[in-house]
Amino acid sequence: MELLSTWEKFIPNYKCDASNNPVAVIGGPNVNTYLPMTTILSIYKVLQLTYGSAPLQTTKIQTTFLYSMFPNWSLQYIGIIQLLLFFKWTWVGALYLDDDNGEEFAQLVLPTFLEKGICFDFIKKFPQVSFSSDIGSIVVEGFTTFAFVLESSATVVVINGEIQTMMVIRTLLYFTENEHISGMKKVWIMSAQMDITSLPFQRTWDMDFIHGALSLAVHSNEVSGFQNFLHIRKHISETEDGFIRDFWQEAFNCLLPGSLGDSPDGENCTGEEKLENLPGSVFEMSMTSHSYSIYNAVYAVAHALQAMDSSKFSRRILANVNTGKPLHQ
Repeated sequence: MELLSTWEKFIPNYKCDASNNPVAVIGGPNVNTYLPMTTILSIYKVLQLTYGSAPLQTTKIQTTFLYSMFPNWSLQYIGIIQLLLFFKWTWVGALYLDDDNGEEFAQLVLPTFLEKGICFDFIKKFPQVSFSSDIGSIVVEGFTTFAFVLESSATVVVINGEIQTMMVIRTLLYFTENEHISGMKKVWIMSAQMDITSLPFQRTWDMDFIHGALSLAVHSNEVSGFQNFLHIRKHISETEDGFIRDFWQEAFNCLLPGSLGDSPDGENCTGEEKLENLPGSVFEMSMTSHSYSIYNAVYAVAHALQAMDSSKFSRRILANVNTGKPLHQ
């Protein structure tokens, strides 16, 4: 909404500082975050690039201004089917997130498994967490679902989720382990949109369940100078970057000078903390697929602006040649 308002005045659809118009917006990482944004920004003809799974159903005007940097998520299931057939895993379970993408997965993707001779012991959905969710009911529902999954006869479970899904799975598995629910060890096959993420209180939790899990990787690449940038930048001195300060305090469980609140461990940040010492589920030193999609989105916008500026400059040269005026007049 701030993008559609005058600077420092939250009045949507009233914007008089025309010089501060954004040329593009990069959004994500999932449909639930991005779909409301594209619904609004497309009306104002703002170019949008998404670094996560794109909305499944878009209007004509949204499609015009929307470009996904992330591969088409439906293509990965061709590879998953081939993987299952190769290992002769034809009796499996399926879990999907309770959202629009999950419903399309259940209605359009899972029937293709059946066509290839892959049968399902169960097809279950686990709850979607939102700000308006009743956490208590979500935990109970999720616990019941995962208890059923762990006690099922299927040794392979295909999971369709988003970037935040791993945090939910870790929480539910943690509770089932504490309840000593017995069951066969599972081979988890996860969708490419999922990532190894965790909440601050999960960092010390066991990650044994991930051993043996499979996922199709989305293309990424190491960016020249990225590692050096992470090592030499004085992150906590960036006083105007509120995100960095919040991340630093959450990641290292410490409190920066001038910050409100208490540190979980009662310690102050020294500035000597090292990003490379953080668990991979908290911060990856390498370029992840989602980060690489953001990187490419920024470059795509930069190259487009450069091409547009070069085109204007070329037309200006041509106009000056035709009129006989000097170039810089």
